[in-house]
Amino acid sequence: MATGAFDSAAAAYEAVRGFPPGVGEQVAQAALDRFGRQARVLEVGVGTGRIARPLLALGVNVIGLDLSAQMMRQLRVILPAGAVDPALVQGDANHLPLAEASFDAIVSVHVFQLLADWEGVVSEVRRVLRPGGVFLNGYEWRPSDSPGARLMDHWRLLLEAAGQPALAAGARDFSDLKYQLLQTGANCREQDVGQWSTTRTLARQLETIEHRTWLPGAGETRGALAGCLAQLRAWAVAEFGALDQARSVPHRFVWQSFQWN
Repeated sequence: MATGAFDSAAAAYEAVRGFPPGVGEQVAQAALDRFGRQARVLEVGVGTGRIARPLLALGVNVIGLDLSAQMMRQLRVILPAGAVDPALVQGDANHLPLAEASFDAIVSVHVFQLLADWEGVVSEVRRVLRPGGVFLNGYEWRPSDSPGARLMDHWRLLLEAAGQPALAAGARDFSDLKYQLLQTGANCREQDVGQWSTTRTLARQLETIEHRTWLPGAGETRGALAGCLAQLRAWAVAEFGALDQARSVPHRFVWQSFQWN
């Protein structure tokens, strides 16, 4: 995926995807409980640091890798005063510019659904992970029948119908990733961490799609994107009525913890 889509989302990413107060700390503590304070940790897709920042605050040695230099610049902008400045590497998850067996733990959150060759990235993760190390894949759960989830599902369908790249090019969902890793001999443990609710209008979610805050695709032509957006808006009105109605949706964070014997 080109860096442009990520760069353009950097400034607004925390406002859209940031954790509510206290949840980031719970997520980081649950990760720390899996790999320990002395672990050398790589976060693939560090972004603006919503996972790395609370890990650093817990004293974890985190190295962050991201395709987007702008995302990592934003991470440093929002670091609290006096916080540890993490080591950051710009690079592609498909070809990690890192040595073999050099990390005790690798963390990734909401990355694999963006990758066309996500199986190749799993191979890279295993290459740089030390024997006995842990791979933590995290995601935010929300009901699959919520209006926002249905809106994103329909957006992917419209992009596919228009012959444009879509999120569906990567892992379809996190149960798919889990199944594939189990086939490689991994053991898996899942843990729910934190619960919260968000309130948002579908009109606002349509805006985030239009401005690529949710990174719905990277290679769409401008004309195709505009046409798909118009169809999406019309579908949403037909399905849900008023788009400016505030809707509350429950969330929880899930860690999938994988290890190979």
